[in-house]
Amino acid sequence: MNYVNFRIAGQNIDWEGVNKALNISPTHICKKGDLKYDKITKQPFIYSEDCWTYDIKIENLDEIEEKLENFIDLFHMNKDCVQQLSSLHSVTLWITMYQEAFQQNLHFSKNVLSKISDLGIEMDITCIHL
Repeated sequence: MNYVNFRIAGQNIDWEGVNKALNISPTHICKKGDLKYDKITKQPFIYSEDCWTYDIKIENLDEIEEKLENFIDLFHMNKDCVQQLSSLHSVTLWITMYQEAFQQNLHFSKNVLSKISDLGIEMDITCIHL
């Protein structure tokens, strides 16, 4: 199972303001100190800051380019808002891969990388070998 999420993290996030500005309802909202469990490994962790996330599952990594581009387009429509949020909080496009295979390659086109860069946000890729 693989996930892509758009994550806003920081202190005192205005949840309703973010929802209204982005015109998207979050998949998860967490407050600093909340206890959560990893989706796959079920390991517990405590959030060190407030967090607003919207995520999608990607079953097959062969589809990641198309799904990632469509995902980014949701936020690109509100680029000015994303950039304003990024000036106030940490805004990250996060890809998490839970892989049984020893090696997994990802390829992102110039177009996808350009859209991510244009948003002015960070990008993290986490690979967890099961």
